[in-house]
Amino acid sequence: MARADSDAVTTPQIPEDVLEPSLAPVPRARPIAVAFVALFAGVVGYVGAWRVSLWSDEVATISAAGRSPQELIELLKHIDAVHGLYYAGMHVWISAFGASPASVRLASAFAVAAGAAGIVLLGTRLANPRVGVVAGIAFALLPRVTWAAIEARSWAATLALGVWATVALHSALRSRRTGAWILYGVLGALAVATNVYLVMLWLAHGVTVLATARDRVRAWIATACVSALVVGGVVLAAARQSGQLGSTDLTPARLVRMIVVNQWFLGGTPTPTTGGSDTGTDLWKVTSVLLALLAWSVIAFAVVRTRRANPTLLAWTLPWLLAPTVLLVTAALVRPSLYNPRYLTFCAPAVALLLAVGLCELRRRVAVAVSLALALLAAPVYASQRTVLAKSSADLSLVAAELRTNASPGDAVYYGPRDPAIDGRVNRSMRTVALGYPDAVRGLEDIGLAVTPADGATLFGTSITLEPALDRLPPHGTLWVVRREDQAGASADDRSLGIAGLHVVGTWRGPQTEIVELRR
Repeated sequence: MARADSDAVTTPQIPEDVLEPSLAPVPRARPIAVAFVALFAGVVGYVGAWRVSLWSDEVATISAAGRSPQELIELLKHIDAVHGLYYAGMHVWISAFGASPASVRLASAFAVAAGAAGIVLLGTRLANPRVGVVAGIAFALLPRVTWAAIEARSWAATLALGVWATVALHSALRSRRTGAWILYGVLGALAVATNVYLVMLWLAHGVTVLATARDRVRAWIATACVSALVVGGVVLAAARQSGQLGSTDLTPARLVRMIVVNQWFLGGTPTPTTGGSDTGTDLWKVTSVLLALLAWSVIAFAVVRTRRANPTLLAWTLPWLLAPTVLLVTAALVRPSLYNPRYLTFCAPAVALLLAVGLCELRRRVAVAVSLALALLAAPVYASQRTVLAKSSADLSLVAAELRTNASPGDAVYYGPRDPAIDGRVNRSMRTVALGYPDAVRGLEDIGLAVTPADGATLFGTSITLEPALDRLPPHGTLWVVRREDQAGASADDRSLGIAGLHVVGTWRGPQTEIVELRR
């Protein structure tokens, strides 16, 4: 019996670090943890969404997504082809849930929840379940993410697609199955089709593949080429329709501040150059800087502690964080309009993962203290994002409330220009109020409307200037003029109103807009 034991064949224990990528085991996230973090991120992101005033970009989403498929196709032939897939998705959403501010922003909150779920999975695979959960919570609380959660644009969708494309790539690199690469290609193509800036995520993924799995480079290149063929039309259309602008007044100091603070730790909260919040305090201006400094310290600590213990994690996170930023900032040095902090929203998951690693590497008491400090510093920024005027002091909801309260059915309304007229036609006007809050102006006669948004394949419709519009005014009744407070040519419009026999009854002024009530 003893001899039999001595002659028995034993299986040698092979260290995990020499196993093939497809064979080495990885930690698995618990479904309940994934669900909890996703729910937490969605709820935190959505709170206050109904209170914040819409701004013009969100009105563009409502205008485009609210029309028929054929009308949407006609629009995309002229403008915003880069957002076509997002508008199509929002068309389905609006058809089911309506186009109120609370509804269109709920879609973004769901996208953030989906992104948080993916972060838990990815953090667990790259490190351990604890890092996964902490990364998901950090992701949910990042100001850039909490801003995207109540922004009715494609930024939250880019977060979710970027995360899940990365999860799919991780699976593809560990598996020789064609299906895994197909899934990665599909998600990557959808990401670029949703926002062309995610081409930079593909480049970051290329760096990761070179660093972690050089034997799979050919598979990655093949997948990238096929995906590029699929979405090539969107990229070319975006290049032709280059009207989207970022920051045009970048100074070196302002660029550094945007990269260090605004990109991840401020979100779309009003900055000193775009207006303040309506809370009566600018505490967020201070805490956002302190938050950034503390967070970058934790990230630096994570990099130092992990570069030897878990270099693979850095190979996944650092390219994701740094490559798009370097590329975009380099391009902005030549053409400043190419850069805006929100364009790099899809890199926020990498920040969350590195923060989680740093926190989990700290001693427990220190980690608790630092986590609490980060949360307290983020709180004023979060609160400022949920004020009425949070979106660059946009006051459309306040304008709508004034008209809803004081205007009567049958009254006339004229929406002043946001851009100078060309050949007597105005392409962008304050009609954004009517498109974003249609209930507030129902029954009012739009005397300036020349061509509706759908008929003209535009986002905001085409208007005529005020003087000819006054010929449409009934001999009796009230006229409401809604215009930018700093509208060029306002004095000339006032003279035209006086000549037409109209006198001012009252004036309401908001941070950006004024409403003038006039009667004959």
